[in-house]
Amino acid sequence: MARHLKIFEVVKEPPCIFVTPLGQGASFRYADLQMESNSVRTLVADQTVPLLIIDLKNMNYFGSEFIGALITLGREKKLRGGKVAICSANPNMYDVLKGMSLFKLWPYFETREAAIAGLTEDSA
Repeated sequence: MARHLKIFEVVKEPPCIFVTPLGQGASFRYADLQMESNSVRTLVADQTVPLLIIDLKNMNYFGSEFIGALITLGREKKLRGGKVAICSANPNMYDVLKGMSLFKLWPYFETREAAIAGLTEDSA
C-alpha cells in the first residue's frame, strides 16, 4: 500500500491501518512532510479501517512539524468516527509525547499487538 511514500509506511490490515514513520523526523524537508502526510491522511480517512495505530518503533527524535503531522492524521481518523492509538515509542520519545499531553488525546501502548487489543476491547 502506498509504495511511493518515503517518510511513512502505511499498512492496511482491517480493522486497522498502521502508520509507521520511517527514519528520523528531523531529517525531512517540511514541504515533503506536508505533501506525504496529506497523502497518508487520505488513506487514514478510509472508514473501512476504523482503527489507526501510529507505530513509532523507528523514531528516536522528531520535531514539532512531525508531531503536528501525526496529530493531523489522528484527528482525521477521529473525525471519521475511528479510534487512534500510539505505540512503541522509545523512552525519550515517550517522555516527550507524555509531556505534550498527547496521551490525553489517544492511548499509548508498549507494542503494536497491545494497541490492537486495547482498541478492539474498547469497541466490544
